[in-house]
Amino acid sequence: MTQLKEKINEPQWLLDKRRAANDSYKVASAPDRVSHLWKYTDPSIFLPELNGLKLGESKIELPLTEEALKKGVVLLEINSAMKEKSNLLANYFDRLASKELNKINLLNEALWSTGYFLYIPKGVKVEKPVVIKSSLPRDFEARRILIILEEGSSVNLIDENLSSDSEAFINTVSEIYLGKDSELTYLNINLNGKQTISHLFQRTSLGQNSKLTNLVVALGGKISKADIRYILNEESAASHTYGIVLGDDKQHFDHHTILDHQASFTKSSLNFRVALKDKARSAYTGNLKIIHEALKCSAIQENRNLLLSKDAKAESIPELEILTNDVERCSHGVTMGQVDKDQIYYLMSRGLSQKEAEKMVIEGFLEPTISRIPDEVLREEVKSRIEEKLKTL
Repeated sequence: MTQLKEKINEPQWLLDKRRAANDSYKVASAPDRVSHLWKYTDPSIFLPELNGLKLGESKIELPLTEEALKKGVVLLEINSAMKEKSNLLANYFDRLASKELNKINLLNEALWSTGYFLYIPKGVKVEKPVVIKSSLPRDFEARRILIILEEGSSVNLIDENLSSDSEAFINTVSEIYLGKDSELTYLNINLNGKQTISHLFQRTSLGQNSKLTNLVVALGGKISKADIRYILNEESAASHTYGIVLGDDKQHFDHHTILDHQASFTKSSLNFRVALKDKARSAYTGNLKIIHEALKCSAIQENRNLLLSKDAKAESIPELEILTNDVERCSHGVTMGQVDKDQIYYLMSRGLSQKEAEKMVIEGFLEPTISRIPDEVLREEVKSRIEEKLKTL
């Protein structure tokens, strides 16, 4: 393993975490392929040989309006936040991630070197979307993201990830905390280059009557793995996930979600749509959990897959772990199908080229998910990025 990433100005509690993670990493085994989480992607892919591999650091754009700054909103590069807001970060940093450590997350814990911290104070509602753009030229990067919304606050966040076409490895651990009555709409866009391998571990804790709208848009990269879990800790918390995967060539996408209902009257919904061409691959595994004490919960999972070539392949496995009989509504649905050739021929007979016809079919397939995105700015951003991707298919 490359040398431990230690910085002189880091607080002692963080150095202790790094050293403990480094020691654990050395003796830990890679995650077991038998587990549901790793059935479709070899975890060793995300454990590159680091000896001699340069540790890169993203260039991160962190714009914030004067109005937001005056309201006490904090948006800092994570290393700066560790110096300036150490006491606040000590109460939250790694509280969720440390509960599910494996060799891949231990690697992040020991070596992370970049990322950002977003803090919205109690009662503050940020009107304009906050746009964060991260760019990694090459090599290996471990990234940390920490987002905290205090009671009654709200923000729309756009997080764009971009890498060059050179070989790159990105390991991201993201922790999100939503206080009572807070609301976060979070758009995460993967625009990575064709040789990028990325792993995202995201955990969100939702307080009473809080609401998360999570938009997952996967367009780039060579191999992309996302492990996402929502812990609905308190009554009336709600999470809504909208996923869009658009792949071509030999791209490989693997998304795993856990909707974890720990309190009564909580709600979750997930709408994931996948369109694949050439030899692209997608795997979606979703786990819905409702504990015995959580009553009157509502949970919906939906995964639709559209294959535009005979060599494209998609897998979808929903899992239900419902331990109570008193539910409001629980359902799941999966569809898998080839593109309708008659529809393509009809469109071509109306003067469209095959590429134009396929583009129209894909747009129509994705539209039901896009139209559910609640914020107009975020909705248009997603449409724009999909349009750019469709031009290359």
